[in-house]
Amino acid sequence: MQIDVGIFRSRILTDNQKLLRALDDLYSFTVPGASYTPAGRRGRWDRKKHFISSGGYFRTGLLLRVLEDLKRIDCSPTINYTYERNLITPDNWSIQGFKLRDYQDEAIRICVSNHRCLIQSPTGSGKTLIMAGVIKALKGRKMVILFDAKQLLEQTYKFLVEDCGFDNIGLNYGEGYIYGDVMLTTVQSIEHILDTHLEEAEVLMIDEVHKFSNGKSRLAAAKSFPNAQYRLGFTATVPTESIPLYNIEGALGKTYTIRTTKDLVDKGHLTKPSIQMISIDKPKKDTLGNSMNYSYEDAYDTYIVNHKERNEKIVNIVNTIRSNHDKARILILVNRLEHGQNLQSLLKGSCFYLRGEDDIGERYSTIRRFISCSESSVLLGTRILETGVDIREITHFINARGLKSPIATIQALGRSLRLHDDKDQVFIYDFMDQGRYLAAHARKRYNTYKREGHKVELL
Repeated sequence: MQIDVGIFRSRILTDNQKLLRALDDLYSFTVPGASYTPAGRRGRWDRKKHFISSGGYFRTGLLLRVLEDLKRIDCSPTINYTYERNLITPDNWSIQGFKLRDYQDEAIRICVSNHRCLIQSPTGSGKTLIMAGVIKALKGRKMVILFDAKQLLEQTYKFLVEDCGFDNIGLNYGEGYIYGDVMLTTVQSIEHILDTHLEEAEVLMIDEVHKFSNGKSRLAAAKSFPNAQYRLGFTATVPTESIPLYNIEGALGKTYTIRTTKDLVDKGHLTKPSIQMISIDKPKKDTLGNSMNYSYEDAYDTYIVNHKERNEKIVNIVNTIRSNHDKARILILVNRLEHGQNLQSLLKGSCFYLRGEDDIGERYSTIRRFISCSESSVLLGTRILETGVDIREITHFINARGLKSPIATIQALGRSLRLHDDKDQVFIYDFMDQGRYLAAHARKRYNTYKREGHKVELL
């Protein structure tokens, strides 16, 4: 048996059709909602996504998975690379002014030696410094670093240029373009660098790579750059579902988990969280209680956005914090603008609201006012605060929005765990909601906190 390995696609060459069918079955997963599509209803499609075809073709990023599965049946195929490999084994990625932690050094070593991988490392672990180490190690090659949001791009550009002292760093997004051999670009503006970097880039890195696991444009970007032999992704939260996970692993490579949040808390690299989940009863005026078939939208509107008692409980938490702390910095995340408006109307004192419609300047101005306030202050925010915002001063975090996604839960938790001289602990508040859909979502958030190794107090 032989495996022909290309940059994008590989193929298993064998006469053993039974083995190919077994691999096809092993690497096939049912697509959610497929039964509702015309092809699925009429039986013209088996409702699955196949990551290995009946002809033995698969995305090259899955090569290590395939080899591990073949090894279980004592099969050791010959590997034939169909392209000229131009890889090096650098041993110097030190950056002046920084002392790399052991796990950061380990992550850089994995990237440059494996040349294809996903690095899973917690929020607050210094993923940008890890990327900087990779840039230093592979200096002299054209690179592209993809971002989903311009705020993350701007922060990374500033860090690389001002803090690390790198030159030849470029940026590309809607409002700005600076050429550099190492080009930072949003996926939305990628067409602006196709002439200069599509064929010539030897290194592709993707920040917050979990966001590239679904969606045609993002996946297409992750699968582009035909001469990028180094293909690296970084995230705190690799998808748990098979299809999105294999999508990004197929485009890039195997996942390596560097450390857990608890590991970094125990080592003193992140702030220790105190997590409380507070029981919530249904509203006194429960308009959905007697209905058996209400939708998720109805449940969310009734039991979260417009739940008078729940919102008042959030306000009471804030007031209690303010009575016990002179300069608390309280972050409250919501999922809908209306919910944030409801809470803002109830909260007294210094309260700031950050929304997706705010431009970059307004966002930074709002955050500065929140941090520099002479009294305890509240920052209300939508999902734009879930990732890429570094506010180390946060002392209390209230997850007012619910939701079930482990990725959203972990990303939100990470907003508050960064170290700061003014805190030795951070206090997290979440809710054991009631009602159809929402009770199950609350249990999932509880289980996510527990899987991350945190103690959770139920009140």
